[in-house]
Amino acid sequence: MSKQKMSVDQRSACRKRLEQRWKSRIMDEGLLHRAWDAAYEVATHLYAQFDTIQVMVFGSLTEPMWFTDKSDIDIAVSGLSDDDYDKAWGVVMDFDSGFKMDIINFDTAKGLFRERIKHQAIPIEKGTLPSRGMRDIWQTLYKHLQQQVFPIDDGEIYEMNRKRLTQRINDELVKIEDALERIHRALEKIEVAPIDLIEFIENTIATDLADIYRGIENIFLRIARAVDMHVPTGSQWHKNLLAQMAEQRPERSPVLSEQTCFQLEDLLKFRHKVNNIYGRELRYEETIPHAKSIDDLFTRVSQDLNTFTDSLVKREEEV
Repeated sequence: MSKQKMSVDQRSACRKRLEQRWKSRIMDEGLLHRAWDAAYEVATHLYAQFDTIQVMVFGSLTEPMWFTDKSDIDIAVSGLSDDDYDKAWGVVMDFDSGFKMDIINFDTAKGLFRERIKHQAIPIEKGTLPSRGMRDIWQTLYKHLQQQVFPIDDGEIYEMNRKRLTQRINDELVKIEDALERIHRALEKIEVAPIDLIEFIENTIATDLADIYRGIENIFLRIARAVDMHVPTGSQWHKNLLAQMAEQRPERSPVLSEQTCFQLEDLLKFRHKVNNIYGRELRYEETIPHAKSIDDLFTRVSQDLNTFTDSLVKREEEV
């Protein structure tokens, strides 16, 4: 793919569109209330099973202007052993709230991701009811985020958006690594598992593979909203969003190489099967090859995304 440099006028127009998008953002307070209710409810389930833990919310739910109906609810928990974390993950994944939920073991989080959780985290205390907690939460959010959401200087908006996008991409990649670790452990177990357990382990692997694609797709949605200012709609939006990430656009260089896009399309098809047919109908010979090749694919995706975020910095320097 040929690389196309933006002219000064194009960069200026892109920045103005971005600034206008920031200024025109509105919050869906009904959606946010439902999401916080769900977070409190799943926290109640976790506290009922694990006594010495602390449940926290972080991510886009703590940033009202960024939470949409496609956003995840990110839960961080401290005080869990490795075995308890696997059980807690099952509790969260089995919880039916209408929202997709992610759970992070805060005690094993490292580096900038751990610092970001600490900076963002809003604790949900044991026994706290959503209706009571919401008032305190909104007060906290508005005080903490007023300057970030409504910057006074228009020139700060582009810089803030670029840094925020890069941080969220990196955060999502770290969360995907948790799913990769679960797949690694499952592949080890399936080699020695009794026949009657193989189907269960296979279905767990399939779910994790689907979650990995979902995490990657979350990154694409952020880029589509923050940079392209266009998110595909309709029944084929998943496929069209993936194709969009391989395009050269006026606002950016391609996010993905053609080869990475081709491999992700295969994983997207598999994810569609996982989401739309019963687990027992999944074919074992399809799940395991995907699992064994997922590390290579994730490496390709990570490299492409690093190249993309580097290009954001370079374009800013050209302005």
